Amino acid sequence: MESIYREKVIKAVNHLIEAREIIFGQILNLAMSNEYKDLHEAFEEGEAFTFHLRHFEKMEDLNVQKMVELCRKTEEVTFSIMNLNGINDNEVNLD
Repeated sequence: MESIYREKVIKAVNHLIEAREIIFGQILNLAMSNEYKDLHEAFEEGEAFTFHLRHFEKMEDLNVQKMVELCRKTEEVTFSIMNLNGINDNEVNLD
């Protein structure tokens, strides 16, 4: 019975990871349509840049600020559940 519960906890963690990715994507979309709207001109088509949450922490947009808080809280809860249940990084989809 315990292994079924563990599987469900791991599945829940994976869903939290997906939710965090969705939230981060929305932060990026909001920022690129407002405070970072001119940033796309700095890159050539096909060029890649990796954004991190820290790139959005000082933005003036209150919506972005709230979503950054939510993203951080989602990360905190995800890793807390992993720690409580002894779940290793290789057991979940942290890519």
